[in-house]
Amino acid sequence: MLISQHEYVKHSKGNLEIYCIPCEYPKVADHIQGTKEFELSKLAVTFQKTVSKGIFVLVDNHEVIVGGALFDVSLSWKMLNDILIISDSASNIARYCDLNISKSAVALNLISSLPYYPFQNIPMWEGVNKIQPFCVLKYGVKQQLEEFKIWTPLELSNDVELTLQNIRERFFEVLRNHTGSYANLSTDLSGGVDSAAIAYALKAQNADIKLYHAKTDSKWNSDSEWAAIFANDMNESLNLLPSIGASGRRYETDMPYSELTLPDSPVFWADSEGYVEKIVNLTESYGDSVHFTGLGGDELFTPMPAYAWSVVRQNRMRSLSFGFQYCLLTRTPFLKGVSNLMNSMSFKEALKTEIDIGFDYAKSRRKESVLDWFGKITIPAWIAKDYHVPCYQIAMKTLNEISGGLDSDRSRHQALESLLFQRRVLSQLNVIYGNRLTWLSPFLDSEIIESALSIPMRYHSKSGITKPMLYQATKGIVPSEVFTRGFKGDYSTFLYKGYKESVKKNIHVVRDFKVVELGIVDPDILVSELSMPTALHDRIVAFERLSAVERWLNNAMSYQS
Repeated sequence: MLISQHEYVKHSKGNLEIYCIPCEYPKVADHIQGTKEFELSKLAVTFQKTVSKGIFVLVDNHEVIVGGALFDVSLSWKMLNDILIISDSASNIARYCDLNISKSAVALNLISSLPYYPFQNIPMWEGVNKIQPFCVLKYGVKQQLEEFKIWTPLELSNDVELTLQNIRERFFEVLRNHTGSYANLSTDLSGGVDSAAIAYALKAQNADIKLYHAKTDSKWNSDSEWAAIFANDMNESLNLLPSIGASGRRYETDMPYSELTLPDSPVFWADSEGYVEKIVNLTESYGDSVHFTGLGGDELFTPMPAYAWSVVRQNRMRSLSFGFQYCLLTRTPFLKGVSNLMNSMSFKEALKTEIDIGFDYAKSRRKESVLDWFGKITIPAWIAKDYHVPCYQIAMKTLNEISGGLDSDRSRHQALESLLFQRRVLSQLNVIYGNRLTWLSPFLDSEIIESALSIPMRYHSKSGITKPMLYQATKGIVPSEVFTRGFKGDYSTFLYKGYKESVKKNIHVVRDFKVVELGIVDPDILVSELSMPTALHDRIVAFERLSAVERWLNNAMSYQS
């Protein structure tokens, strides 16, 4: 049984049945034309890399495969009286089956320091299952429902020039495919590299585009100045919108989501929500418009935190000299630097250790390093003690169900993990605003991702140039000044200002929060923290996360009633 607010259509090819959203089938039709016999697993890989909206179902005489778009884990499922219920939304299944909200999942979402993978996939509803990244559900001759991973990143490329050429061709192809499909095109122009590259590439194809820019809120931030320079160079007007900080909703706790839509999980990009809605409201032709964003560009073209760890392993004989350089540049004591660079603890072992330390089941054994798989895990003091054990148990259960990291290389794992989050942001944008405006990012295209991740780490950094691989891939179209402007603007001013304003607004109503009503948060400890005169960064981030979860909970409980 397939439950969705979207229309799904059946297509037949011999003994093969295909179910997907109508606009997705033409993208894959050419791959099955003229084929007499189907190997469903290989066909599923094609669908996974090609489909961008919703889920797909493949059925033949022997098996059924259900999957979703690559880097999108919206596929949800549940067994009910021997019926497999599948959906592109866990909330749809929850409403259909009248399921309760999972308090443990809510509590776990309050811990912002947990790495996104593998905890992004814990459903917010009891009894719903979520597919793991890069996997499909398979029901075959064994008459058992199994989860299979069918995609892994490509091996490192020895021909970097050819790979960059492939990125260039695919980048322009993705943009070209949409310039003729929609009546209205718009794109961000933040003043940074990714949005500028998209805007210049669209102009190179003679596209009629609107440029949107959120004004900066600090005199030390030069992004608005650069955005104006780029727009002027393209001979396009720049549509200025209120700053991200002034229009953001990062501390809202009870505001309904636009269109009264309930996303499957809390919205962690609420700081940009006002900017997004302004673009939606300024769009002239709903349903026939597309807006481009640079989501995914940082993950593909900038060094990840564990960059040096990866370079050492990829450079082999030259790794010793690189290790010396790393210690000198980062002013790290040589022995400590070598220890961090040589650390070979697996992702699973490292995560178990940090969870044990975070929940006070073990003592810290070594100092934190930027070369680790992830950062330190800290449990907010205001999470009720009664939920520490359930949180720990669900975290360990989730950890035990994975084989390891997303990749054996730490930098590639970090890139893949962050790409999963960016894809979730894009999916939520389309869930909430998709009936009015389609949101796209060329950097989340599967072919571009595969190519970029196959380039060795040493090519991710070059003195004087930001994102050297993207620079090479767009050379001749995007001016070099885009990549040599240097310092990226700071947007932290409203983080602190908004926090103080929110504390003043909420400190007297904390006891009315849903997370308090459910017993997940201790109101006395929370009020005590909010009363502190110093706005520590970790405290602000924790409260921002609490606000996002509280808002989702408010909306979800309204839907239930």
